[in-house]
Amino acid sequence: MRNRWLVNLLLLILVIVLGALMRHALEQERQVATLTGLSPESIREIAINRSGRATIRLVQDMDGWRMESPYPVAAAAGRIGQLTGIAATEVFRSLPEGTELAQLGLGEDSLRLTLNGLVLRFGDLDPIAQHRYVAIGDQVHLIGDGFYHHLIASPEDYVDHRLLPAGFRPSAGTLDGVPLNREQLSELEGLAAESLEPLGSELVGRLLSLTSEDTKQSLRFLVSADGRGWSRLDLRLRYLLETPPAWAIRSAATGADTGDPSNRSPSPRG
Repeated sequence: MRNRWLVNLLLLILVIVLGALMRHALEQERQVATLTGLSPESIREIAINRSGRATIRLVQDMDGWRMESPYPVAAAAGRIGQLTGIAATEVFRSLPEGTELAQLGLGEDSLRLTLNGLVLRFGDLDPIAQHRYVAIGDQVHLIGDGFYHHLIASPEDYVDHRLLPAGFRPSAGTLDGVPLNREQLSELEGLAAESLEPLGSELVGRLLSLTSEDTKQSLRFLVSADGRGWSRLDLRLRYLLETPPAWAIRSAATGADTGDPSNRSPSPRG
């Protein structure tokens, strides 16, 4: 009788162990394979290398995301958050090792994304399912193509659209030498551009000079006649505003700045 109980106990233990192993195997099958072992939240350094184009370098510190190149400026955290999701994107299929990379658009000049030092190379689209070939080392995977437009975006798309740097509170300013009042200065805080573009060689506009209340940092812009184009000279970036302050718009009829409570007209610069 005792031996029978012992055998039954061993059989019960064996059933429990086998059940646990089967459950673990099923859970493993249900898990979605992801492109990298990184979580989007863990990413602190990003580089985007495109053949013949400027390299985009982004870093995250205690103050948030910043662009190191090609512009040393605060970066657009929302855009970066969309990009870093690629680290955990689903892998639909992995190709056998030894696959000819060049035939998939994964040659030496292919687009590269580096996340915390991990290099991902992006190739062509699979002609059947329209999935994107991505290589990590010599291993090629197929993923959805929803991230590629971030990788080919211009550096300006990754720049924070706020006109003034974080923490910059203008305490004084002049437009072509004419002082701005407190109301005009306050309108600049929180002002954001609709889009940005590189500043060309032609420097035309009225000179706006600003000084920060706390850091005494200075900024200079060239403001276009319609008030929409604000060219930041130190970054060589042009901020395009959808709705500029009224005082920044030069009237074509009178040559005066509209909305200026002081009724003083700065001299034109083009």
